[in-house]
Amino acid sequence: MKTYLNIMTQGVSWLAGMIYLLIFILFVLQIILRYIFGLTWLWTPDFIRFLFIWGIFLGATALYAGDGHLKVDYFVRKFAPAKRTMLEIGLDSAAAAFFLILIVKGWEIAGIRMQVPFDTWDFPTGFAYAAVPVCGALMLLLTLDRIWQRTRTMLGAKDGNDD
Repeated sequence: MKTYLNIMTQGVSWLAGMIYLLIFILFVLQIILRYIFGLTWLWTPDFIRFLFIWGIFLGATALYAGDGHLKVDYFVRKFAPAKRTMLEIGLDSAAAAFFLILIVKGWEIAGIRMQVPFDTWDFPTGFAYAAVPVCGALMLLLTLDRIWQRTRTMLGAKDGNDD
């Protein structure tokens, strides 16, 4: 399972990076077309917005997978290792509940937005909003794996097992 999660995390990181590269290229092209040739592509702002939403959520997923989000762990580090693990399991459980809300409500909102097209592009905005439940599900998988690993560590430490 850990191997699949690592592959998924690498894929998400790569995809987020490619999305931001594409956004940069589209911005540069739009600037060149507008100021040098006097042309504009009307669909690019909506497409960039679509890419930006997916890039944000995929980037947040990659950051979460690498435990790179900002957190204040000053007080957590004051606990003994066993109590710290229990606290981290509790925090991960709260995160899992939040991700469940993201999945359920994100799916609901994405479904509603399927009826609303982008301004200059005949494409449902619901596909952009789908980033919320998709990335929520990915982060939930990562959280459940963390809870599993921490629980195994905590139980192994109590039993004296080193597997």
